[in-house]
Amino acid sequence: MSLSPLEGDDVAELVLHFGSRLFLVFSSFFFLVEFKKDKKFIERFAKEQRPDMRGFRVATIQTACLNTTLLAIRDLDDFFKPRSHESRSDDLKASDLGCNEGLEFLTKSERQRINKIIMHSTVIGVENYDASWDIQELTSKCVSQSLHFLNWVKTHYPSNNHSKVWAAADFYTKLIEMVLTYAKKTNASNIG
Repeated sequence: MSLSPLEGDDVAELVLHFGSRLFLVFSSFFFLVEFKKDKKFIERFAKEQRPDMRGFRVATIQTACLNTTLLAIRDLDDFFKPRSHESRSDDLKASDLGCNEGLEFLTKSERQRINKIIMHSTVIGVENYDASWDIQELTSKCVSQSLHFLNWVKTHYPSNNHSKVWAAADFYTKLIEMVLTYAKKTNASNIG
C-alpha cells in the first residue's frame, strides 16, 4: 500500500489496521476480566517468597497484557499526530486520510514515562519496574479520540461512495462500543 494518494481499498486497509491496533488497547482490561476470579491468587503471588509456576505464568501474561495496552496507546497517539517533516515516510497517520486535527492525547510526561519504562531498556525502567499506571485514564483518552476519528472517517467517507472504508470504521465503532458496554456490566473499575 502506498501512502500517497490514499484511495479506495487503501483507505479501508488503513482503517482496518487502525482498528486492530485500537483493539489491543483493551488487553489489560481483558486480562483483568479473565483472571478476576484469581485476583487473590495474583496478589498472594506477588508477596510469596517461593512462588509456583502458575504464578509465574499468570504474572507473565499480566505483564504482557499491560505492556501491549501501553504500546497500543502510544502507537495510536503517534497515529493521531499529523504528518510532519519529522514523520517517517512509512508511518501511518490519520492525516493520510485527510484528518488533520491533532487528536493526540498523551501528555508529554505520560509519553515519556511509557518510552522510558516500557518502550526502551533504561535505568528509569529498572528503577520503576513495579510502576503503577492509570490504565483506565489512558485507555479512556485513547478510546475517546479513536471513536472521534472513526466518526470522522464515516462522515468523510460516506457509505454510498466508500462502502469498504465506511464499513471498516463502522465495524470498529460498534466493536469498541460493545467492549465499553461490557466493561460497564462487569464493573471493570472494581476489577483492577
